[in-house]
Amino acid sequence: MDDTLSLSKGCFVFNNKPGAKPKKSKKAQRTRRILCNDPWYLSFKDTWNTIEKRLKSLQHSTFSEILHNLIQYVNTSYNPEANVQNNNCTVPTAALLTGINMPDHGALFSSLVSDLHKNITPHVAVLQSEKCSTVRSAVAQMAAQFMNAIVSEDEDSDEEAAEKVKKSQCNLPVLSAWYRRQQALLKSPKSSPHKKRRKSENEDGTSLSQKQKLVVVIPEFENFPPAVLQDLILILSGYTSSIPVVLILGVATTVAALHRSLPYHVSARMCIQVFQAPPSVKLLNQVLEQVVFDPRNPFHLGGKTFRFLMDVFLFYDFSVKGFIQGFKFCMMEHFCGQDWKKLCCPVEELNDNISDLDKKDLTQLRNLPSFLKYLEKLEKEEKRKALLKDDDLFKHTVQQQLVKLHKHLQVFYTSLRCLHALTSSLPKNPLGTQMRELYGLAVSAPIVSSSEFRESFQLLGFQSKEELLAKLDTVDHMLNSKTGDQHTVLSNFRSKLSEYRCKIQNLGHETVSSSPRSSPRKLDISANGKMNRYQFKDKLLELSKHQKPLSSFELTRKDLLDYLSEEAFPKLLSPPTAMPMAEILFFDKVSSIRNHIVGAPRAAIHTALNDPQFYLECDCCKLTHEGSLLPSMPDISIAYKLYLECGRFINLYDWLQAFVAVVCPDESEKDQKKVDPHVQARFTRAVAELQFLGFVKASNRKTDHVTKLTYN
Repeated sequence: MDDTLSLSKGCFVFNNKPGAKPKKSKKAQRTRRILCNDPWYLSFKDTWNTIEKRLKSLQHSTFSEILHNLIQYVNTSYNPEANVQNNNCTVPTAALLTGINMPDHGALFSSLVSDLHKNITPHVAVLQSEKCSTVRSAVAQMAAQFMNAIVSEDEDSDEEAAEKVKKSQCNLPVLSAWYRRQQALLKSPKSSPHKKRRKSENEDGTSLSQKQKLVVVIPEFENFPPAVLQDLILILSGYTSSIPVVLILGVATTVAALHRSLPYHVSARMCIQVFQAPPSVKLLNQVLEQVVFDPRNPFHLGGKTFRFLMDVFLFYDFSVKGFIQGFKFCMMEHFCGQDWKKLCCPVEELNDNISDLDKKDLTQLRNLPSFLKYLEKLEKEEKRKALLKDDDLFKHTVQQQLVKLHKHLQVFYTSLRCLHALTSSLPKNPLGTQMRELYGLAVSAPIVSSSEFRESFQLLGFQSKEELLAKLDTVDHMLNSKTGDQHTVLSNFRSKLSEYRCKIQNLGHETVSSSPRSSPRKLDISANGKMNRYQFKDKLLELSKHQKPLSSFELTRKDLLDYLSEEAFPKLLSPPTAMPMAEILFFDKVSSIRNHIVGAPRAAIHTALNDPQFYLECDCCKLTHEGSLLPSMPDISIAYKLYLECGRFINLYDWLQAFVAVVCPDESEKDQKKVDPHVQARFTRAVAELQFLGFVKASNRKTDHVTKLTYN
């Protein structure tokens, strides 16, 4: 729909008073105070604060390299003396390829602006596309941010500098004069105290005025009007001799989009250098491996929930921020309203939290499915009855099982990384190339029983000596960094792998002596015998096993793979969700979060219009049956329910008469021929709202008809 084309012309804006704050109801404040004292909420808050600190640290380390390169470019990009001498009118421009994950760009650009303020210059302007529809507004926004930046930072500035710049003065000539005055104030020893003079020089004695550039950041290059950006660049190129401006453009697609939007006469005025931000998939893998797959984190995702969040990331938005918010929502859903979930905590806090459990919490713990399965496996009937009646014994058992689960999680994540190191580079990647794919397979079901696991170990049976030794070295390095005195299982696993590694390293490729298994045999097929190609293939494979002599390396490799697939990994990678009390640490209820994370706007709009009482919760709109119409319903709901009864083309007059019949049922047919202007205005407004929602559009075939865009 066009911006100015509508069945109803009108715009109604209701602005809040300046400085007015939204009022908070006393009921909401009282509910919040009660909520903050609940044990489950305190446990959730502590757990999320710990995870959030790790996420911020990871985000800083991930963006540090690209931010360092950008700051270094801004620092060395502009040399006023060289530009004047060479008549160079190009604007230094950094094109930052951010990727299509738009929700994640805010964190990157906020970190960039903060680092520019700290290390380079206080003069940074961020231009948003919605506020720069014309060149004049873009220049005004840029100049206002530059000239008002000093006011908030320098409290000791004189009265003339402290005055707020008027909107009419926000132009480039005034900005140029303002910049010269600011540089003169920094150079003059009389105009600033000794403290400012000391700040105006670096350790090497260079003047700060050589480094204080004006940085213009445009985070959304694709959304910025191309004509406005072209004129802005041409204007800025004419002021490069007096204003050291540096552009930073956030490009979500490719560099080709930059050249498509800017013609040659504009791009010739720019000195463009491209910077590549880390892709969202790489950032997500770091978040998963360093935060989500960390055994120190007491909260974990089950297989179904994890695969659902990954599907949302891969098929919807590629947003790491969206994944983190979904992870947080799962944690909220896991803790909400259940005080016994405070046991989802580090091992050090288990003893205190278990002692605080009351009768209700113990009853809910006894009804957990994993605990009921644990009771069924107990051989002694007396112990079962004791666990159901004796609270102290039950608390002790819960603590033992949770400690055992925490220890198994440490072994599980380390073993999963070892399996990933062994199988990530195999041909066709049966178990995937990322650890997240392994986690989705192994957390809820035995991965050793899967066809992908068997196929991977078949491919490992064809690895050369050098490739296998390289993989074993990687696994040994992982186990060396993870194992300790408390990890007896991992220590034994590492020692066993070291033995196989030493054997393989010392062995050559000599063949072993012939044995009955390797005695040569001949393919015996009678002339009259019939055999299809599948039987022939099986016969050849059977003969190859008997005829081909194995080398000592091949025998050792076979023994190693048999040990890993039949003894080590079945024990190390047993699914933690099958252990007793796993519901305390794992969340795997997709049905409770699906509609909250992936919304269904069409269904929500249909429900709101078809049954407004569902959201309004008022008695006047309560329907006796689904197809009923009430005059007390909102006008758009009445128009929508009549709209559902129409075909593809809707006559506006007939629609209006049906609307009047519902709104004013007491009027006679004679009165309906002359419709009340007030009722007609209500109808026009309702149709315009439906047009805005995308249900109808004006028809080109008939002027008094509208076309139905969505119909059954």
